[in-house]
Amino acid sequence: MSENRQLRLGTILHGASGNMSAWRHPAAQADASINFDFVTQTALKAEAGKLDFIFVADGLYINEKSIPHFLNRFEPLTVLSALAAITRRLGLVGTLSTSYSEPFTTARQFASLDHLSQGRAGGTWSLPRWRVGEKLLPGPTSGSCAALSHCR
Repeated sequence: MSENRQLRLGTILHGASGNMSAWRHPAAQADASINFDFVTQTALKAEAGKLDFIFVADGLYINEKSIPHFLNRFEPLTVLSALAAITRRLGLVGTLSTSYSEPFTTARQFASLDHLSQGRAGGTWSLPRWRVGEKLLPGPTSGSCAALSHCR
């Protein structure tokens, strides 16, 4: 018996774009990364276009190679929670690093988004590891910790 599988389509919320110079284009909205009207319209267009989800990536740092509009942008769980109130069908997916929050807190934040969106939340989180010399060591929230067995 063959499985009835379907391709899931989504979009990434990137503000002005993932391109370093995109904000300079005359049609671009230079403040798109911090303009909630832009975010709202993007989400509503994605939902109207029958996309399955919208994705918001998090970033832990910026450096001299960072795209300028990444310096100032919305944090994923906050903006996805706001989008939960204005969308009805669109999946809401984000990333969150456990470098600065405990796995329990991360799980609780995603659970809140899932409840606010009535089951439309999705997410990824990274478990940090540190490099010491040539050896990669597990961080305090990674590795074989029994409390994280549900993540495997």
